[in-house]
This record gives sequence, C-alpha cells and structure tokens, in this order.
Amino acid sequence: MRSGRLSLRTSLSHRIRRERQIRSLHREYARLRSATSTTDSPADILLRDGLAVFPKFFDTAQVDRMRAAVPSVEECRLSPEGTLTRFYSDAATIPELSPFFACDLVTDTMRTVLGPTVTMHRSTVQYRTVEGHTGAFEHFFHIDSWRPRYKAFLYLVDVTEDNGPFTYIPGTQFGTWRRRYDRDIARVFQAGADGYIHDEASAYVGCLWPHEQAALCARLRTEPRTVTGKAGTLILFDARGLHRIRPLVHAPRIILSSYWIREGQHT
Repeated sequence: MRSGRLSLRTSLSHRIRRERQIRSLHREYARLRSATSTTDSPADILLRDGLAVFPKFFDTAQVDRMRAAVPSVEECRLSPEGTLTRFYSDAATIPELSPFFACDLVTDTMRTVLGPTVTMHRSTVQYRTVEGHTGAFEHFFHIDSWRPRYKAFLYLVDVTEDNGPFTYIPGTQFGTWRRRYDRDIARVFQAGADGYIHDEASAYVGCLWPHEQAALCARLRTEPRTVTGKAGTLILFDARGLHRIRPLVHAPRIILSSYWIREGQHT
C-alpha cells in the first residue's frame, strides 16, 4: 500500500512539474512575440507566424555544388520513424554543404529565437522516394514538441505540388488550444537512444485528424500554407506549430535539414 501511495505521489509530482514547465514556456514565448518589431527580420517573422520562407536563397550554382556533394540514397539510413525516408546523419561535416549548415542567417535567427544555449541537434540529408500516402505521422498535421524547437529546410530539387511540399499552418505555434496536446506530448513522447522515434505512441502523439485540423483553422482564422519552390528555397519554421509533408505523387524530394534546440532540451 505504501509503495502504491509513493508511486501516486511521484506521478502527481511529475505532472505538476511538467505543467509548470509548459506554462513557463508559454509565458516566455508570449513575451518574445510581444517584443517583435515591424522590421520583418527573419526572427520576427518566425516568432509571429511560425514560418519564414526565402525563395531562391541559394543560386543555381551553389545548389548544384551542394547537390553534387550529397551522399547517394544508397549510402543513407532508413528512418526508424516509419516515414520510409532515407537520411544521412552529421551532414554538416561535409564541407561542400557548409553554405547551408553554417549559414549566418540561419544561425543568427536560431540564436535570437532560442537564446545563448542554442545548438544544432541534427544535420541531415533527406531523401523521400516512396510515392503515395504511407500512413506515416508526417502526412498528418502534427506538433513536434512542447519545448522550443526550430528547423531549417533547404530544397535541393524543385518542389512542386506533386513531390512532397512542406505545409505549415501559421499561428498554430502558440495558443490555448494546444494545451492538451502539449501535455500529451510531455507525458507520452519517448525518444530512442539515438534521438529518433521507435514506437507508435510517440510517433502519433500530437497529430490531428483532418476534421480537427479544419475546425481549428476555422476557429483561428488561419489556413495551411504549402511551400513549393525552386531548388535553393530556404524554409525556417517553429516545429511547435502544425505542419506536415504532403504525400509524393512523383519522386524524389531531396532536402538538407538542420534541427535546433536549447542544449539538453530535446523532448
């Protein structure tokens, strides 16, 4: 009986601590958003909308050099997260890819929105080659985390409506609507030793059904923004906001990706 009471107290203590952390982060984020200026700096756009897009940020010659340097799809690991994506880890160590992974605009923006302990948690080359709806969580609108987490994508091929464009719902990175989702993620999500998802509960926590997403957009008076663009298009986004990758009609889609957190705060 005593053991059961201790377990109950510990569980309650954990829930209270998580709730305090979530509320504290919500207050901090509200302060950051209220301090944005009208200069439309990348950080201000990111804080207000959750998404900043820079078409043709890298020119054709730069993209061609990076594309020539990426490992082949055969050299890439199959994602353990059920997405059928193939990726190459630690891509920032490839010198020819430094224009993206060491980009001042990206680094400075991430430092502004995340603070002095910002760190690039992952750097990858990603190949998506499987056409059709795979049933993976990434094809549903979802929230990555309750903690601050930002990502940068660079299209290495032209991305149209048919080859898996990234889609984001501006304004969903904050708000009272997300409290239960944040609590669910904080309670359920467990990353594997390698930092990736290895179980269904963790993969699908934070996902919305299509009818839920449509109702939320109507309530918040926002709508999904699909990012198509030429190779060289740069995307920065707050991974707390709802986003997804649309199924491929025609393969492939090849991107570079960097993933930014506060040091030690991977969910």
